[in-house]
Amino acid sequence: MIFAVGRWADAFIKACEGPACEGPVCEGRLGPGAGVSGDAPRQCEAGLAVIKSAFYSLSHLRNVVSGSTAAARFNGFLRAALQKCGYTDKETGIEAALAVIFLLIQRGRFQYTGLLISEIEEMLLKKRNILTVLLDCAEKPDDGFLEALKTTLKEREGARDVRITTVLMPELLGGCRINIDGKREDFSVLGRMKQMERSLTGA
Repeated sequence: MIFAVGRWADAFIKACEGPACEGPVCEGRLGPGAGVSGDAPRQCEAGLAVIKSAFYSLSHLRNVVSGSTAAARFNGFLRAALQKCGYTDKETGIEAALAVIFLLIQRGRFQYTGLLISEIEEMLLKKRNILTVLLDCAEKPDDGFLEALKTTLKEREGARDVRITTVLMPELLGGCRINIDGKREDFSVLGRMKQMERSLTGA
């Protein structure tokens, strides 16, 4: 069965945002402003930290952890550990994380938690209007080039910030390739050679 990582990540983020909190009843239950859009990023970060901790803890086990019994046991273990740190069941992000971890274990999908963490992080960056870029380079780019690229992409894409991950690929022979949201802009020597080859073949 295929693991729909996007749906899981989206469900987690929506759960972190919680219900729209209005009035003293909601504030008394979750604290002032909890669950409203301004607090959602903090809630998601707190929940994500719990998921990462759980993944780190269970990924060291040799046996696959799955089923309702294992999910309930680990959920109890996590809650006890959180309560020792002062957790009082009032954080929507942490509650969302506990629910996600329970379901992953119960349904035998915990091995996909690493993928889920990456997808959640990517979605949170998009919500904050932070552009993530994968830069394939023939050689290590200097800081000046990276800053200029960030400035250009911020203006062009309308992003609040740009995060660039660089991958060295000497086989490009020179230049770079910019990868954004599955789209690639090829400014490498290898790319230009391939383009020339296609043009000549077409001619």
